[in-house]
Amino acid sequence: MKATGIIAEYNPFHNGHAYQIQKAKADSGADVVCVALSGNFVQRGAPALLDKFSRVRMVLENGADFVFEIPTLFATASAEYFAAAGIALFTSLGCIDFVSFGCETPDLSLLTKTARLLLKEPEAYSRLLRSYVKQGLSFPLARARAAASFFQQTGADDASDLPVLLPDAPNNILALEYIKALLRSRSSIRPLPIERVGSRYHDADCTGAYASASALRKLLLASDSAQTDQRMLLTRYVPERAASLLLSSDTHFLTEDDFSDMLFYRLLSEQGGGFSEYADVSSDLSNRIVHALPSFTGFADFCKALKSKDVTYARISRMLLHILLDIRQTDLECAKASGYIPYLRLLGFRRQSAGLLKEFQQSAGIPLIVRPAKDGKRLTGMAKRLFDLDVSSSNLYYGALALKCKTPQKHEFLRQCVIL
Repeated sequence: MKATGIIAEYNPFHNGHAYQIQKAKADSGADVVCVALSGNFVQRGAPALLDKFSRVRMVLENGADFVFEIPTLFATASAEYFAAAGIALFTSLGCIDFVSFGCETPDLSLLTKTARLLLKEPEAYSRLLRSYVKQGLSFPLARARAAASFFQQTGADDASDLPVLLPDAPNNILALEYIKALLRSRSSIRPLPIERVGSRYHDADCTGAYASASALRKLLLASDSAQTDQRMLLTRYVPERAASLLLSSDTHFLTEDDFSDMLFYRLLSEQGGGFSEYADVSSDLSNRIVHALPSFTGFADFCKALKSKDVTYARISRMLLHILLDIRQTDLECAKASGYIPYLRLLGFRRQSAGLLKEFQQSAGIPLIVRPAKDGKRLTGMAKRLFDLDVSSSNLYYGALALKCKTPQKHEFLRQCVIL
């Protein structure tokens, strides 16, 4: 049996994702596709548009065989932690042959060379990086320039290496982190890049054969009645059954602003002690939060107020989400030291592949969580801390959803694994 893994958010799932699953399966010759999925909160520091079990159903209906959850601690972390956790999850399964990822530059040789550079960070590269930062360039652009200059100076490829690291190629950035994680852990899993097709990652409009997740979120959140026809364009970019769910009158979406009141209360009640213990929050950013708090009008607007040339909106959003979810810097450090993934949370699978569950259990060597209320009791130490964060953050998500749609939501322990 050959198995391919995909690390994803599917926020929301669309035709480009369905294409990647089929392409990865074909290119790798895999019999099984396993997905490591972000839960109810995602890497850009926001709630997922749709809850994790609804997204799991979409994934299983479109070619995946198993879906496991990336712990919230890492699903909401920086690209390096996010990628390392996804790779660690697949390594724990013990039977994944490939990890497939979409990227703007699907040249594996070039990606690997750049990943090795970023992993080793030789002094010559570090000097170049510091020089470009001092010139006033943002860190992502400074890193891209430093890599290109380093390759030129060492007689390797010239500025053709620059696009791999440019900020407008976010899938490349994640691809490099996946490869770095594979190299760092000396994993036997092989990287399988697939060229991203259609719109760019941040494109805000639905055009061409494929639309970005950003454009689809914008489309789905449009509430103006005059935009009803525009929302129906969704059926061009999303698989049929997924579109039916997304466009259902019973479906409600969450954004960061649905957590504004909760965040404001948290910030207000803790401002006296500062926020530098939370993940991604420096002492400077903690002071900026305290000083800006009187002008708080909402989650998204507060992110805009705090962002600067050297601190991106996404970093600010992640920082505020970590405060809201009670994710500390020590949590990240301890979980990293413990190997990132101390348990496997199964969110869904296809019946025809159910026979592989025993193989996962035997090869993993860590607990498999299928029934969270029961299986979670076996966890101790850092594993219990990560699992408790998963449960509390999900219940916060369902609470916000209940407030928005005026419909009671099930506790995380009452939600069942999706089986198709």
